[in-house]
Amino acid sequence: MQTGFRTIKTVNANEIHMRDPFVFAYGAERKYYLFGTTFADGCGDQDPIFEVYVSDDLTLWTGPYAAFQPPKGFWGVRHYWAPEVFEVDGRFYMFASFKGGIGENRGTGILVADHPAGPYRVHSEGPVTLAGHECLDGTYYEDDDGQRWIVFCHEWTELYEGKIKALRLTKDLKASYGEAVTILNAADRPWIRLFGDPRIEKTGYLTDAPFLYRARNGELLLLWSSYSVPNYGDSGLGGYTVAIARSANGRMDGPWTHDERLFMDRNAGHSSLFRDFENRLWICTHYPDTPHGQERPLFLPVEETENGLALR
Repeated sequence: MQTGFRTIKTVNANEIHMRDPFVFAYGAERKYYLFGTTFADGCGDQDPIFEVYVSDDLTLWTGPYAAFQPPKGFWGVRHYWAPEVFEVDGRFYMFASFKGGIGENRGTGILVADHPAGPYRVHSEGPVTLAGHECLDGTYYEDDDGQRWIVFCHEWTELYEGKIKALRLTKDLKASYGEAVTILNAADRPWIRLFGDPRIEKTGYLTDAPFLYRARNGELLLLWSSYSVPNYGDSGLGGYTVAIARSANGRMDGPWTHDERLFMDRNAGHSSLFRDFENRLWICTHYPDTPHGQERPLFLPVEETENGLALR
């Protein structure tokens, strides 16, 4: 594992300031690797990087190590957000969001390494999300036909009504191709509230953090995050939340339906799922979402029910 400029320490998860956490459970070593948004924009003379922590038990974590340090001339210059790691054909691929330079869009690029902790190297030639558009939070999925996909958010800052879309990936994961499949439009949801950013004088319906899970009943479940109105349902808090959409036939092109009940509505979100080495299912999320600066990775046990997922 590669050291960066920060001191390596062993700490509890609640001592790690991180948004968008993601756990990769590596069975070959029986170790958990934790990635997330940490040093996203650099500071002083240090460039932005992606970092990684390692654990044997999901409680004590050692790090941060340097998972990806951008080479000179790399297209992503800031906003190093939401890294996710997947093992494909014996190699490890990081899907991560970057913002390009002046006049360039945000997008998800793909990095590669020979070990889940890195060091990661540039793999795709620039972003593999929609060219010329503001996109982020790309995740990976391979369907039953062997088709590889990137599922991502088409940003509310460009569209007003944020969307989640999918593009086919080439087998070597270097590029996307074909027409995008639209999975959902955030403005259609009865629980969602307008999100605003006064710095850019915009409001819109935000989409964050798609993550796909194939259920035992064959349905394809999509977890995603946005902000909910207060008092939605019987206990809505009106904060950052996690919702579930589902494709009953397991296909990326759906049709997709939406659970009316929010999966989480507790000022927590940007979630993914993983299994521990006893095959128990967990959700990995950051909590709280606000106030900013207090975000910590949180792991909660999940069980699969006949018609979906439930927190245990």
